[in-house]
This record gives sequence, C-alpha cells and structure tokens, in this order.
Amino acid sequence: MASATKIQLVMDIIDGALYDRSKPWDAAFGRAEALTGMSRFKVLLSIVLVTSVLLVYGASAEVASNAIALIYPAAMTISLTTSPPIWRKYDRVSAATEAQNEKFTYWMTFTAILIVESLFRPLLQLLPLYQMCRTWFFIWCFAPIRDNGSAYIYDAIIRPRFELSVDDLD
Repeated sequence: MASATKIQLVMDIIDGALYDRSKPWDAAFGRAEALTGMSRFKVLLSIVLVTSVLLVYGASAEVASNAIALIYPAAMTISLTTSPPIWRKYDRVSAATEAQNEKFTYWMTFTAILIVESLFRPLLQLLPLYQMCRTWFFIWCFAPIRDNGSAYIYDAIIRPRFELSVDDLD
C-alpha cells in the first residue's frame, strides 16, 4: 500500500471516530464545528497545532502540559461519581467497573511518572521538546481506548512491583 493511501486511511479512521455519536467527544467537536465552520478533522488539527506550539515555547509549556494531563482525566473521573459511561456497549455495572479501573490505572501511572520526574527534573529539563513528548505520553495514557498507555504501564511496570505471591501471604 502506498504511503499516501495509508495516510488517507488513517485520516478516514480519525474522521470517522470524530463523527461517531457514541463517543464522548462528539458533542464538543459538534459545537466546535458549528462555531468555526471547519470540519471536525480540521478542528482537531488546529487543536494539535496550537497545543504543540504552546508545548514548545516558553514558560507556558509546563503549565499547558500539566493542564492537559489533569483536566480531561479529572473531569472523566468526576463524571464516574454521577453516572457510569453510557457510550459503552454493555451493561451499566460492567461499564462503571471498567471505567473506574481505567481511571485508577491512569492516576497510578500519573503519580508514578510525577515521582520519577521529581527525581530526574534537572536532567529532563535539558531535553529538547521534553514537555511536548510528556504531554503526548499522557494523552496516550488517558486515551479512551482499551489498551492505552496507562493500562500498558500499569500492567507491565507498576502492578508487578506490588503484587504479592502466594508464598508471601503465608
């Protein structure tokens, strides 16, 4: 498959997801599309571009990165206290349990990253584009997909460090 065809396929998948009424971002992108007159894909690209610029230049980089890493996950966590997500395809109890586990793994991963960051802050500040990479990493961690970054990190790194074997319990 040619590169242009692959790029178009990815763009079509993203565009389809942006117009999927069962997704939690449908209302926000619908309002943005109505206000700007741009397609949802162009709105998404604009958001990515502005965010990228904020994450590269100046003192706003750390503030923007922290805001992105906290605001959406916090809003989703708070929404779990009022009702389970209705965009899941199965019963409400299972949906609520899965959503709570997703948020739990995100907050565990977020906390672990903050601890590691505090230990290596002087070195990390020397890395070019660190805040942008950090932000995209957190977006991957809280992305509303089954195998997002926090699930991977929690299963591969965090949980094995804290699991007790049967012999330890005796």
